[in-house]
Amino acid sequence: MTKFIDANIFIERWTNLKAKEFLDKLDRELHSTSVLVLAEVAHKLKQKNIKSSFEYLRNIMGAIKVHDITQEELFNALKQQLDININDKIHIATMKSHQCNTIISYDTDFDKDKTIKREEP
Repeated sequence: MTKFIDANIFIERWTNLKAKEFLDKLDRELHSTSVLVLAEVAHKLKQKNIKSSFEYLRNIMGAIKVHDITQEELFNALKQQLDININDKIHIATMKSHQCNTIISYDTDFDKDKTIKREEP
């Protein structure tokens, strides 16, 4: 079972030493993310004017499992009653469909879902 990595971990790679050290040790057997997370990362890195974002995202895709998002996961996210944003609900639905119960994130909104565990690097 992999641990799901949230966008903020990838985004903070340039400003947070713990995030950088964690990301330097990614393991395909232990870590995963989703195409939605990578889209969020691409958007934020463009805003931050990070020139190497394409290569960075390509390296992530080569290093860990990247889950697609299905209609069923979107539907399950829309049904969620948690008071968190829709992308976070989709992350949780994607995690659950891949039997992943831990998210690595700085976002404490994930603590509202008692069916998963949140860790920081």
